[in-house]
This record gives sequence, structure tokens and C-alpha cells, in this order.
Amino acid sequence: MSLSSSPSFIYSYRRLWPLLRPSLGYFALGLLCAALVGFFEALTPLGIKLYLEGVIEHHTLPTMLQELPRWVQPVVKPLTALLPAANSTVWQITQQAWLIPAGIVGFTLVQGGFHYAATLFNALVNVNLNAALRHQLYQTLLHKEPAYFDQSHTGEILQRYSGDVDQATSGLTDQLKTAVVRAFTVLGLALTLLSLSWKLALLALLVLSSIIVPLQTSRRYVKRINEEAILSSAELSTHYTEALQGNRIIHTFQLQGFKIQQFWGSVRRQRRIGLRMARLMGLLTPFMHVIAGLGIGLVLFFGTELIQSGEMSTGGFAAFITSLILLYTPIKSLGHLSTQVQLAYLALQRVFALQDTPSQLVFPPTPATNADTPPFELKHALRLENLHFQYGPHLPEVLKGINLTIPKGHTVALVGASGSGKSTLAHLVLRLYDPTAGTLWVDETPLHQLNRQQLGHLCSAVFQDNFIFVGSVEDNLRLTNPTATEDELWAALEGAHLKTFVQHLPQGLATAVGERGVLLSGGQKQRLAIARALLRNTEVVVLDEATSALDNQSEKMVQQALETLMAERTVLVIAHRLSTITHADTIVVMEEGLIVEQGTHSQLLAAGGAYAALYQAQFKVKEPAEAPHA
Repeated sequence: MSLSSSPSFIYSYRRLWPLLRPSLGYFALGLLCAALVGFFEALTPLGIKLYLEGVIEHHTLPTMLQELPRWVQPVVKPLTALLPAANSTVWQITQQAWLIPAGIVGFTLVQGGFHYAATLFNALVNVNLNAALRHQLYQTLLHKEPAYFDQSHTGEILQRYSGDVDQATSGLTDQLKTAVVRAFTVLGLALTLLSLSWKLALLALLVLSSIIVPLQTSRRYVKRINEEAILSSAELSTHYTEALQGNRIIHTFQLQGFKIQQFWGSVRRQRRIGLRMARLMGLLTPFMHVIAGLGIGLVLFFGTELIQSGEMSTGGFAAFITSLILLYTPIKSLGHLSTQVQLAYLALQRVFALQDTPSQLVFPPTPATNADTPPFELKHALRLENLHFQYGPHLPEVLKGINLTIPKGHTVALVGASGSGKSTLAHLVLRLYDPTAGTLWVDETPLHQLNRQQLGHLCSAVFQDNFIFVGSVEDNLRLTNPTATEDELWAALEGAHLKTFVQHLPQGLATAVGERGVLLSGGQKQRLAIARALLRNTEVVVLDEATSALDNQSEKMVQQALETLMAERTVLVIAHRLSTITHADTIVVMEEGLIVEQGTHSQLLAAGGAYAALYQAQFKVKEPAEAPHA
């Protein structure tokens, strides 16, 4: 197949070599067994030749074995040595006739053994390669920055990380095994045809060569259809994912009909793609059958003259026809095999394209240092210097030249209307994104010079919607500090006002919390997230509207837990409820990506500007302004 000769095809599969190397022994044994399966396939017509010549023409078995083609003599000679001489009286037609069918059965059993071994070795290679590639891709997934997920669909991601991996590895193992079996079958049968009658063999092979033309013509069309099929599968995966993750919204707003209509549209598109492929393969298959029939018809027509002239024996002609029929079987399946190989190749390209997508967040391999302290220490302040940010090159700026200093140990609160840029600014401090312009400084060191470990020990966060992982309470706590003692776990829970609740759980720390913490209330999930941050014990803490989605009672308990977390730390807090940040050292008011005011609560109220308007709108009262601090 010409696809396999493409440099990109070879390069793509060569990249699998490091993952394949540990299973190279199994791989080689699997290919060897597959080659032997094909080799034994070609021996069956020769067995028919031996049988007919022995029964009809009364040749002795040793003589017939010696007259077999040279390419099978390495197998035949050991058997010939075990038999009596050709002129021995032992050879009688009734005695030798049964040996040939028995030999064919024996060869079939041996072939079955090699087929089993090839399948077993192939499976070992497949599972090892699949596991290694999945592990490699999972590492890639975990290091993808949030911007990647902003621009990707969940269904497409799942398709690449699951379906494409299976398709790519099976293409190297299953399809390669099939190709080797068929290649050696074709080679053996072609040699058999040439040894029986080179004239008829050339005629048959010339007819067979015409199959290459439709295969070449259809290859590019099949590739386009396969690419569309992969995208269609990803689209269906997205529908399934949304049905699982959004089932509460679907049921609340009775969206079943709308979602079914959307899904049916995707199914119809996939159906059209499937029908296009079926029409193409439906044309190829009968064409190949016609070619096969033409070849057999021509061989029968010209072979009659060879038999009548004595150039071919009856047994030899029967073996030739059997070989030709067996030869057409793998040839006719080339269309399907080509399709499967192309699917595997496309899947592998998509896998490597995912791995090769450059990350927008680049972390240095070596740690930055300040005053010879490897776990980076904030000594003076975080400084945001002329920060600009936009989520895409053609999207509007979200931040427009932010300048802000957050002194060590201070609490700075960000307030403003939705869309003003508060959360984006917090995400830049956590380095979930990099600014499109400007610099964020940790003392005199740019934030982007810290490696992953240093950043992880400098900053932690509590978000509005904190992700709780599958597992127990203890599992979720230890994510941020795997070496924590049990006393430290309980201390963190106590600081988060969650200790009493966990103590009353059926298994205490070992109690499972369910997928996404479904067995916990909103307030309990928030306090578990605060306990995680306490256990991490970082110098800088970002609180992104950590109480906005809670009822009054839960908010009060979470606020108490947050006060414990904020003590003696540098805190950047985003608050929707202004009552929670009145004691912040600095309140920063943002509008449309700009800082329009900053100061203390009393100073901003006294100024009567944007903050005062927000405060009065939220509480519907006017608070007497305190005198500004000198």
C-alpha cells in the first residue's frame, strides 16, 4: 500500500519506537508467527497436488515430495528422510493416500498453533503499547494550561485520549499482524503458482495487478471520509458528556427534546458519512470479485490446453486453481485493510498533534532563587506592572494596563461588576495564564521565572466552585500535602471549621465524598477546599468569590474558616458581597479592565465614587463616611 511508503507515515510510527522497545521481543515473535501462518497457508494447495497425483497417477509419496518447489524443500526434506525409499514395496495406493490428508490436517494444526501464538504476542504488545501511550498522553493532559481547555470541546478531548489511542495502537499491532499474514500468504501462493506454471502465473498476476488502480484512486477519498468520521465521533462524545454533566439543568429546564434534536442531527451526519464509506467499499468489493472471476476464467481457458498437451498434471492444475482462489482472498481484502490502516494512521497523527501542541505556559527547568532559599519566599510584595491580557488574538482586552502592589501580609480585595477583570487578574497571580503584556513580580523576580514546584509552594487558592476529587476526605486533603500527619489533617479541618462534621461521618477521614463531592453540601465542599489550602500552607492565597454561592449560615461558617486561612498571609480576595471585605487593607475597584479606585473601606466610602455606589446599591443604605486615614 502506497500509504505505508509515505515519509510522514513512517515518521509517525517511528515515534512509537521508544514505547515499543520494552516489548520488542514479543513484537518480533508475533511477526515471525504471523509470517509462518501465511507460509503454511500456501502449503495447502501443494497437499491437494500430492493427493491427486498419488491417487490418480499413482506416484509414490517420496517422489512427489522431492518434486515439490524449492522454496518448500527446507520443510519437506526432514519429512522425506523419515519415509521409506520410493521403490519400497511398502508404498501401496491404499497406504499412502491417507497420509496426505493427514498431513494437511497436521499442517493445519501447526498453523493454528502459530496463529494462537501470533495473537497472544500481538495482544501483549498491544496492551503494553496502549498503556505506555495512555500514560504519556495523561501526562500531557495534566500539563495543559487552562487556555487549552478554553478552546477545546470535552468530547474531542475524550476522543483523542481514548478512541484515538486504541485506534493507533491496534493499527500497529492488529493490522500489522494481518498484513504480515496476508503478505506471506500472497508470497507463498505466488511462488507456488510460478513453480506450477509460470505461463498461467504471469497471466493471473497480470490480471491481479489491475486491482491496484482502484485502490490508489479511492485512497485519498477514504482518508477524507475517515477524517470526517473522527470529527463526527468527537461530536457525539460531546453530547454524551453534556448529558452526564448537565443532567440537572436538562431536567430543570426540560431540555430533553432540544438535546435529543441536537443529538439526532449529529447522528444523521455520522450516518451520511457511514453511507458514503459503504458506497465506496461497496464499489470496490464487487470490482475485486470481477477481477478474481476474470483471472480464474482465463486460467481455466488456457489451462485446459496445458493439461491436454501434458505440460501440466491434473494434480498440478488443481493445485494451481486452489492457489489462485486462495490468493484472491487476501487481495480482495486489501481495500478493508487499507481503510483500517488509514484510520490508525489518522488517529496516531491526532495523538502526536496533541503532544506537539506547544504550551502557552513555559516553566523553567531549574528553580529561581532569592537569598539562597529554594522554596521561593515572598519577602516584600507582589507587584503587577502594566498588565494587559486578552483571551485570544481577535478578542477584546480584558485587562488594560493594571498597576498594583500587594505588600507581604496584606489583604487586597478586588470588587467590581461582572466582566470587569477581577477573576482574570487573580488567575494571572496564580499563573493559570500569562499576561499578553506587562510583568508580575515576586519581589524582584518575575513570576514566570519560578518553576512549577516553587509556584505550587508560593500560591494556593479557594475558588467559588472548588473541585472535589473522587475518594475520601483524607484523599482530598493529602492532595496538597501527601506527607501530612494525621494530627496535621485534623488541625487543618479544625481551622476550616469542619472537624466536628468529619468526626461524625461513618468512617471519619476515610469516608468517601462521591464524584465531585456530591455527598457534601456547598458549604462543606468550600470548607474542605479551605482545609486543603491550610494544609498546603502557602504564603500567598487567592480567594475567588469563595462565599458567593452559599446561604447565610454556610457563608458565616466559611467566612470564619477563611479568616483562619488569611491570618498572617498575603491575600488577594475577590468578593461579590462587600460586607466580607470591609476590613481589607486595600480595596481595589475595577471597571472594564481598569483600576478606577483603591483605598480602605472608609476612604472609598468617603470619596463617594464607584465603590460607594456599589456599596449603597448592595445594602440600600448610606453609611456615614469615616474620616480618611492620614
